[in-house]
Amino acid sequence: MSDSPKAFFKLVAGGEEQTWTLAGKSTYRVGRGEGSDILLPYPWVSRQHAMIQMEANFSHNIVDLGSANGTFVNNRRVYTPTRLSSNDHVKIGRSELIFLQENRAVEQSGDDTSATGDETVAFLQKNQVTILVCDIRQFTPLSEEVGAGPVSQLLAQWTRKVDGVVQKNGGQVDKFIGDAVLAVWPDGADFTAVAMALLSALEISLLTSKLGQSVPGISRELKIGAAVNSGEAVMGNIGVDGQRDFTIVGDVVNVAFRLQEITSRQKIDVILGETTYLQLKDASAYFTPQTYTVKGKSESLRTYGISFANLRQYLCKWKSLLKK
Repeated sequence: MSDSPKAFFKLVAGGEEQTWTLAGKSTYRVGRGEGSDILLPYPWVSRQHAMIQMEANFSHNIVDLGSANGTFVNNRRVYTPTRLSSNDHVKIGRSELIFLQENRAVEQSGDDTSATGDETVAFLQKNQVTILVCDIRQFTPLSEEVGAGPVSQLLAQWTRKVDGVVQKNGGQVDKFIGDAVLAVWPDGADFTAVAMALLSALEISLLTSKLGQSVPGISRELKIGAAVNSGEAVMGNIGVDGQRDFTIVGDVVNVAFRLQEITSRQKIDVILGETTYLQLKDASAYFTPQTYTVKGKSESLRTYGISFANLRQYLCKWKSLLKK
């Protein structure tokens, strides 16, 4: 960590001018709540507003945590993890900050790796994949009500158990983003991959409900929303200084996050993109079709929603196929 290029956030408007150095850790909380690494004690800032993550290659991503007034990068509202570049302007409600970072040097290796921007790409390929995005419903008001202690305990247990479910069902967790998980089945977008992603969503729903009831200070049933989307993605082990970090990018990932937002707004348990749905067999009696307009897409998206109760019934039809 000592060799990493220095990065800073400087508050330039909407509050008393201040500068924070991003050093010594890989995750930083932005908000007005106690424990925030970048504390903005203003009414237009949510208690847990946004999170900044430093990747292994010293790049920084920012993601909104379901804030009331939104997070904007260069005047564009961000809903999914967004890469920051030096001199980017970040608005947190009415507070404006500038992200600053020293130049990141890239070590060139003697093999056939190719460089993309600031990164050394050691492995890169396009695959048909299935993406699962899940998040805990009403997490921000829960955090405000019960405080940091119970929430930290909940997330520590939740991330460990969710990772176990995904791996057991043949997928891998790409990253946890606050109360959300991005998981991928990297070897295809066929019936088996989709069914395993749906089985994981169902199991994550069940463990989340039980976990909420068992963690002291929370003691209530918690729910999740889940989105599954399939398509082509670029996957690579990207890193510097001899360290490589698995990353998956592409429109299929962006749309999965958009679909997950729909589950929250429309109070749908699980939602599938059309390509995902078409991989299923004998599914029409269980899923409800609906068309939505989403940010960043010129055409409306055809989606298919299902409750967890109906999903359990559907997956029971294929127990022999899904059996390990």
